[in-house]
Amino acid sequence: MASIDHPLTGVNPEVFNDDLWAWIESNSAINTTELRLKYGTNEPYSSAIAQIEAKNKYAGKFRELFEERWVFPTGIGLEQSSSLKTAAVKSRFFQTSYSADLCAGMGIDSKTILNTAQCLKHLCFEQNLPLAHLLKHNLPGADVIPGAFDIGKLKDWISEHNVASNELTVYLDPDRRSSNKKTFSIAEGTPNLIELQRELLNLSACVVAKHSPMLDLKACMQELENLHELVIVQYQGECKEVLTIQRNEKSTDVAITLIEAESLTSISGNHIPSIIQPVQTVKKYIIQPSPGLNKSSLHALLAQQLDWERLIFGTLYTSHRLPSPSPFYKVFEIKSSFSSLKKVRLEGAYAIESIGSKITAKELRKRLKLQEGREQKLFYLQNGRTKQILEGLLIE
Repeated sequence: MASIDHPLTGVNPEVFNDDLWAWIESNSAINTTELRLKYGTNEPYSSAIAQIEAKNKYAGKFRELFEERWVFPTGIGLEQSSSLKTAAVKSRFFQTSYSADLCAGMGIDSKTILNTAQCLKHLCFEQNLPLAHLLKHNLPGADVIPGAFDIGKLKDWISEHNVASNELTVYLDPDRRSSNKKTFSIAEGTPNLIELQRELLNLSACVVAKHSPMLDLKACMQELENLHELVIVQYQGECKEVLTIQRNEKSTDVAITLIEAESLTSISGNHIPSIIQPVQTVKKYIIQPSPGLNKSSLHALLAQQLDWERLIFGTLYTSHRLPSPSPFYKVFEIKSSFSSLKKVRLEGAYAIESIGSKITAKELRKRLKLQEGREQKLFYLQNGRTKQILEGLLIE
């Protein structure tokens, strides 16, 4: 393995061959700090050590990519990159033969789009030049344009391949940092979807955009034209991202869909029913919506379908009947209730949740001297002067 100088400050994909991958495998258990001290910035070892560092940190999130010898960058945090699971959710919205990713980043979303059966040609823009260089290596089937998104270059690519508007789907995951501060506003993203949407919709059949899970859904519905669907993506119970689906045709209703990326289980609704008068009497079971279900507001639809009653505490529901298992909510069987904290006599490991009270879960744990737990849970609920203290057991 000869030493090769490369033009990038990060990782050079051109140094990778079977011998180097074998070296990576044989040295993967060695402390990377020791390897850096031994080999310094000499290539091919510097790029190889970067792969060991990435694997040590992201083995769970990108296991399949490591198995495929995907070359990872260095010096760039990958926490916000799409996982393969969440990227697979997006790929279901790509039904056209041509597609373009306006800010490809590490290329995880583009990889899944390329893998769809109907994809004939895919274009990537990436303004980070080292990342763009890696994209050309990791995604040899894609056309890669180094540099920030340019509508003129997109039009040139469309013209070169004679792509009709009904044959193209556009994807973008805008940079959500404004003046070094993270923003959740669509208007402050780069590229600016609000400014570009009309032109993009004229060029394509569909525009799919990824947004922060903190996105204001109501504001989004007002800002985006021809919005057909809002998709909340959750993974292992956590709300990961929101997708907007715009189509080159008018929309009368916006569908709201919640998808669990692990199992691809989903629920959807166009009309969220009004919340009926909440109750304060807890029945045998408490149903606690997942963050994704809360974000979507589809818990009201589920409650109507499954005959749950809304409690006056947060977005908790209650029922006499045991609900079926679902990734979109947790069910707790109520074991006991207490009239005051002084009456609480519990020992062992408990999850604790405080809703509507100034007393935090941390303060409650310290006061009650309870260990951290998961299956058993203490609910401290307050709405005005109404308080309830409940012990629940997680039903799985």
